[in-house]
Amino acid sequence: MVAVSGFAQDIIARQAPSDKRLKDIRNVKLNNTAAISADLNNPAANIYTDWTDNLRGCTGSVPDNYKIDLRGFCMPTPSRKLNSPFGPRWGRQHEGLDIKVYIGDTIRAAFDGKVRICKYNGSGYGYYIVIRHPNGLETLYGHLSKQIVKKDQVVRAGEPIGLGGNTGKSTGSHLHFETRVLGQPINPALIFDFEHQDIVSDYFVLQNGISKGNVARSANSINANSESGNRTAARK
Repeated sequence: MVAVSGFAQDIIARQAPSDKRLKDIRNVKLNNTAAISADLNNPAANIYTDWTDNLRGCTGSVPDNYKIDLRGFCMPTPSRKLNSPFGPRWGRQHEGLDIKVYIGDTIRAAFDGKVRICKYNGSGYGYYIVIRHPNGLETLYGHLSKQIVKKDQVVRAGEPIGLGGNTGKSTGSHLHFETRVLGQPINPALIFDFEHQDIVSDYFVLQNGISKGNVARSANSINANSESGNRTAARK
């Protein structure tokens, strides 16, 4: 073996051909990051025509067979216990799921997006947050004890946005979680499987105003999302 000095190694390194493919990959990554940032500044502009703090005042139209990409998700809470489902309750429509959480539990953004509403409603949601996502969904997180994001703030999937609580019209600490498109509620259980801490499918299709979940995902897709979720949790 022949020992090579540090000076000689530097010379060899400078003379080595550059890796063009690596540079191209880096450029593509930077371009994609710029595109994502632009989407988050005006998420789902293809179907929404306004940006207000009115929960049901969204305007726009959903194309037929509108496909909502659910990949890149994060479960809002690790809790698996469902207190109350979507549907009729106490003579009115319960437009979300009630998931058991305790006061002070961390609540996270379900997808990348931008905070559209960050308010308090004493006769309803208490402290609540609505986030609009580039995939067309809006998610609502209600009865929080604290909001730790602000209106118009860009957030990433898995980023803490609030703390679990018992504010507003609530009979115990829990997270009220809704999924909406253009202000219209969709049963979150068609999208999120809290028991198994996963999404129901990679895509969710709105077909002629009727929501249809896509076929079950492949094992590779499930594993990829699980690994992504673990990495996100580790970074937090």
